[in-house]
Amino acid sequence: MTSHEELMRFLDGEAAPEERVAVESLLEESSELRRELALYQSIKDGFRDMTFVPLGEESAWDRIRKRVSAPVGWVLTGSGLAAWIGYGLWVAFKSPAGMIVKLATGGVVIGILVLLASVIWDRCKEYRTDPYRHVHR
Repeated sequence: MTSHEELMRFLDGEAAPEERVAVESLLEESSELRRELALYQSIKDGFRDMTFVPLGEESAWDRIRKRVSAPVGWVLTGSGLAAWIGYGLWVAFKSPAGMIVKLATGGVVIGILVLLASVIWDRCKEYRTDPYRHVHR
């Protein structure tokens, strides 16, 4: 009897010539093996027709998100960040703390922002070459 792996290699055309002849002779003798081969062929055909791209058009919510939610989110994020930076600078200049404390605090904040920006930049560069970006769950 032939194994499932040998049968799949035969079906995919990857079997060696002598292995192919052996499987063909077994197929002539066994109706059970022919049934199993037909089953594997139907599974293979089903997988061939599968796609990772979602079928149909995008939903109404996808269009709303692209036209409204994403731009509004970026505007609110940008304006909130600008207000936060402005308030932080105002507090830093009006604070009675010494210059060393102000510089150290500024260094920590700037360092965190630089690290965050580098992570975002690397992710954006990676996204452009990501082979799985069109795969949807």
